[in-house]
Amino acid sequence: MPYFQLKYSPVIRRHFVQIIAVLTLFLVLGAVLSYFLLLDMSTPKHIKELRKFDSIVSSCETASAKADADYVKGIVKMYFGMGIDSDEKRMPYTFYKRLEKDYGIEIIYTGDLIHPYIGCYNLKMDSLLSEKIGRNTLDNLYKKMHREQYPI
Repeated sequence: MPYFQLKYSPVIRRHFVQIIAVLTLFLVLGAVLSYFLLLDMSTPKHIKELRKFDSIVSSCETASAKADADYVKGIVKMYFGMGIDSDEKRMPYTFYKRLEKDYGIEIIYTGDLIHPYIGCYNLKMDSLLSEKIGRNTLDNLYKKMHREQYPI
């Protein structure tokens, strides 16, 4: 018998095979779990927020109710689409940044993803904000900034 082969009893061999099988299972499960954890961590915040919105909202009424509930909790946010060609120094990006800075409105960028009830949510949030900051304040700010950027 060569010196590198040790003679093990069948019981030890069977336990060794079971231990290897359990370790392999843990390694596979660990790899799968790591993949999903890293996938979640690498997903941008606005995409997570849009997924959450999509899972909760199924009608214009539920979108309005979500806006009410968010506002009561002190959460003030609005959803806006942005194309890939958006320039951060021009409209509408500058308008969104101004909303965040001046009014504390969290902006969720939806990119090219469109949800059919985002408009309902934004309209309700706008009406709730109108009570707080004044009627048509956001609309007037948008028009003013638009005129400054694109004079007639």
